[in-house]
Amino acid sequence: MSEVEGTIQFAYNLSPSDEDILDQAAFSELAAWRSILFALDLLGQTPDKYGGYAYGNLSCALESGFAITASQTSGAQELIPEHVVRVVDANLERFWIEAEGSEPPSSESITHAMIYQADERSRFVFHIHSTEIWSARAELNLPETASEVAYGSREMAGAVNQLLANNQSRPLVFATAGHEDGIFALGHHARDCGGLLVSYLAKARALTS
Repeated sequence: MSEVEGTIQFAYNLSPSDEDILDQAAFSELAAWRSILFALDLLGQTPDKYGGYAYGNLSCALESGFAITASQTSGAQELIPEHVVRVVDANLERFWIEAEGSEPPSSESITHAMIYQADERSRFVFHIHSTEIWSARAELNLPETASEVAYGSREMAGAVNQLLANNQSRPLVFATAGHEDGIFALGHHARDCGGLLVSYLAKARALTS
């Protein structure tokens, strides 16, 4: 199983969508938070990071399934509707994603699916990369998955499920020790996820100032 950043490690089927994945209000909210995280370099794409692959992805729960930013679109200056994919079904045992849209689903779709399936309180999941937060995760008292658990793997899905069971407070931010710089935020509102990530970035910078 490849551990290259940005590589999709599950099987999926992608069908065209005959309607918008998100309504205008929901899309605008997701796009607004993405622009903030992009400006803070918490998602994006640069040649000298992670082998040049794009990093970071955002999702929100729908009446059925969830919407997630597409694979390798985080480097774009702005989020556009074509960069959002609907995950219609996620079979965690088969490691299979059924999706609708014009771009492949994010390589972290399985982890997002695990969070939504394990925790009905979570309506948004933001996954970012931050060396500052990740390096200070112990001082920030962030729960974390084990260092031997690789991103996007079956082991990661199981580890996240256990972490959520052990940490019942919501919203929640956690680190992935085996996924360099990887940080997840989950909560009922987009502001829960985005606000906490910005807050933890400020706390991490304060520790080193």
